[in-house]
Amino acid sequence: MTTGEFETGRNMTQIIVAIAIIGIVGVAGVVIILNPFGGTEPGQTLTVLTRHDVAIMTAYETAFLASDIAAEYHITDIVWKSQDGGFWDDVIAAGGVDVLWGGGPTLFDQMQRDGNLEALNSTKMLEILDRVPDEIAGADMKREDANSDVVWVAAAISTFGFTVNHAFLDANSLPTPNNWTHLAQPLWGSLLPTATIAMGNAPKTTSNTRIYEIITQGMGWTNGWITLARMAGSARLYQGSVETQAAVENQEVGVAMSIDFYGYSTQANNPDCEYILPENESIVNGDPIAIVKDTPKMALAEAFLDYVLSAEGQAVWFTPGVNRMPVLESAFQTPVGLTKADLYEFFNQTKSNVGVDFNDTLSLEINTAFTAYFEAVFNDAHDNLVLCWDALVTAYFDTHITLEQLNTWAIMMGTPVNATYESTSRQFTVDFARVINNDMIYDSGFYYDMQTAWTAAANAQYLATLADLNAFLSA
Repeated sequence: MTTGEFETGRNMTQIIVAIAIIGIVGVAGVVIILNPFGGTEPGQTLTVLTRHDVAIMTAYETAFLASDIAAEYHITDIVWKSQDGGFWDDVIAAGGVDVLWGGGPTLFDQMQRDGNLEALNSTKMLEILDRVPDEIAGADMKREDANSDVVWVAAAISTFGFTVNHAFLDANSLPTPNNWTHLAQPLWGSLLPTATIAMGNAPKTTSNTRIYEIITQGMGWTNGWITLARMAGSARLYQGSVETQAAVENQEVGVAMSIDFYGYSTQANNPDCEYILPENESIVNGDPIAIVKDTPKMALAEAFLDYVLSAEGQAVWFTPGVNRMPVLESAFQTPVGLTKADLYEFFNQTKSNVGVDFNDTLSLEINTAFTAYFEAVFNDAHDNLVLCWDALVTAYFDTHITLEQLNTWAIMMGTPVNATYESTSRQFTVDFARVINNDMIYDSGFYYDMQTAWTAAANAQYLATLADLNAFLSA
C-alpha cells in the first residue's frame, strides 16, 4: 500500500469501504488497491472530448497535471478525443468520455437535447459554479435543464468579428471595415477574381457559423442571407476556421472571419494584422465545459472543472499560442494575468459590448439545416455566385448601373432559394428550416437531396440574375 493512498481530506466512509474491499479481496489471495474516485492506483486517466485545438490541449494538460488538484485525485494523464461536433453523440455512446469541452453553446445545447450532459448539482459543483457570473454582456454563462440544474458552464468567453491585414488593404487601396454591412459593399468585389475576404464553410467551422447566425439574426433572415451572398461573392471559402484565419495572416486576403482568440493570436504573430469587433453587430459567447452523463469518474471530472474554473486554471488561457479570454475576472489578478493589461482592457470592453440580441434556442432548432444551406448555396455554387457578383460590381464601377440598381440585382441574387419538399416548392425560411432540421440531422439521404436541390436552385438564381443584368446592359 502506498503512503499517498488515503490522503488527508478524503471522506472517511470511502476509506473504510476501500479497506473493507481490500480485506475481502485479500481473502482470495489477490489484493487490489481501489481508488475511491474511480479506477485503481496509482494513476488515474481523465478523457476529454473537445473541439479545442492542440495548443489549448497541450497548455491545459501540462498545467493541470502539475496542479495540486491533479495530485490529490491521482490524475496522471488526460486522453484527448477531438471530433467534429456532428460525431459527438457517437463518440459519447461508445463510452469512456468523462468531460466535454469547447465548441460553443449550440453544440452543448445539442448534447443536452440528446441526453448526454450530467446535472452539475453536487455540493462541490455548486460551489464551483458560484465563481462564474450568470451572464456577461447579456449572454448566458450557464445553461439549465428542465429541473433548473446547470448542465454546462462557460469556461471562457468569445466574441466574433474579423481580422484585417493592413498590408493587403493598403496595397489595394481598401479601407479598414468596421462591421458586416461594410464587407457587403461592392468595393470588396473590386479585385475579383482575386478574393478580398476569407470565409469558412459553415459545416466545417462552428465559430464562422456563429458569425453567419449573428448576421441573419441581427439583420433579419432575408437581409442577412443577401448580405452573406454579397460577402461570399467577394470571398474565397475555406474548409475550417484555422485555414480561414491563416489566409489573412499570410496576406492571401485582406479580411477573415474570426473568433476573438484567433484574432488575438494573429495580431500577436503578424504586426500587419488587427482583430476588429464589429460595431454593434457581434455577441459574446460563453464557451462551455460539461460532464458526460453517468461517467464512472464523476469525482475526477468535477476536479478537472474545479481547476479549469479557478483563477489559476483560468490564467492558462493567457498561454502564448492560446490567447483566449477567461470567464473569470480573477484570472487577471494572477501573476501572469497582471502582465496582460491589453487583454484586461479588451475584457472590460467585451463585458460592456452592445451587440445583437441573439436567440440560442433558434440556433439549436435550425443549426443543421442552416449550415447545410450555407454550404449548398455558397460553397457548392460558389463559381456562379462569383461570376454573378463580379458582373454586378464591374458594371457598377464602370458606371453602367447605379448603386440602387446593383442593390436590386443583389437582392435577386441572394434571396433564399426555393426547393421541392413533399411535392411543394418551399423557400428556405426560418420556419422551413425548423420543419426539416431533425430530418437533416438523422436522415443522410434527405440531407443530400436537400443540399443538391438548393445548389441547383442557387446556380439557376445566380445565372438568371446575370442574364437579367446582361439583358439590361445590352438594351
